[in-house]
Amino acid sequence: MKTNNLSVCFIILHYMVMDETVSSVESILNKVKGNKKIVIVDNGSSNGSGIKLQDKYKDNDDVVVIISQENLGFANGNNLGYRFAKKEFNSDYIVVMNNDVEIYQEDFIIKIDKIYKREKYAILSPDVYSTFSKIHQSPKKLSSFTYDDIVRECRKYKFRRDSKVIIPIKCLLKEIKPLKRYLQNKKFNAKNIDYAKVYYDVPIHGSCIIFSKDFILKRENCFFDKTFMYFESEILDYECHRDHLKVVYDPSVKVNHHHSISASKSYNSELKRERFVNKCVYDSLVNFIDLMDRDRELVK
Repeated sequence: MKTNNLSVCFIILHYMVMDETVSSVESILNKVKGNKKIVIVDNGSSNGSGIKLQDKYKDNDDVVVIISQENLGFANGNNLGYRFAKKEFNSDYIVVMNNDVEIYQEDFIIKIDKIYKREKYAILSPDVYSTFSKIHQSPKKLSSFTYDDIVRECRKYKFRRDSKVIIPIKCLLKEIKPLKRYLQNKKFNAKNIDYAKVYYDVPIHGSCIIFSKDFILKRENCFFDKTFMYFESEILDYECHRDHLKVVYDPSVKVNHHHSISASKSYNSELKRERFVNKCVYDSLVNFIDLMDRDRELVK
């Protein structure tokens, strides 16, 4: 099967850590066969790495680096790249991926197109394998978050935010590497997901998401624009159910997720990082509830 008539644009969100971004870009340029464009979004990096990336790829017509003067967060940083790709390239597919994700399948483009012809999906999730935790990360779970689930999660993160001891204790426990790995594996095994199976309309992992024309033609943004970081894929799952957009997880498409260290570069301590993460999750949950409330009002 040829890829001559297919066009795929890869969106890579960059922040600070240049080596990881270059590694991700090179995995696409050197391994993935077919007609492709790469849009790197420098998300307000303060170390000049966005300018360095522009210089590195200035002679490559398949790579574009766009620079945001401020850190827009995960959702809106990717939205910036998605809108650019939608306007500038007539791509059949847009792949939004972290800068710590590696694509190693030569026939990646052929595979996602073959699955589309069979499934007519709006969104496709590959098998995302964490090389750090040695676990599969997508799907996240087999059922969508309900309104009550989100309210409970919001209360939990608010309690953590207001407590003076919970986050410091969590940071201390995370320093115990065997305990951290044990808890990750326990959580992973409790999901009871067969990652060798195809799943439909389940919450997927946000580190690599493939959008087809069925999605691109309907949506100006790939993610809900009221979050900074976290819960983007859960909100996307909710929106796809609401808007009757088909989501498919297919393990025949595979990527490696190496886990970025960008966040830790920005904060001097794990405690500050944990507090920042907790704030971002809480804010996302509040906005998720607001979205659901607004949708409820519309159907009354």
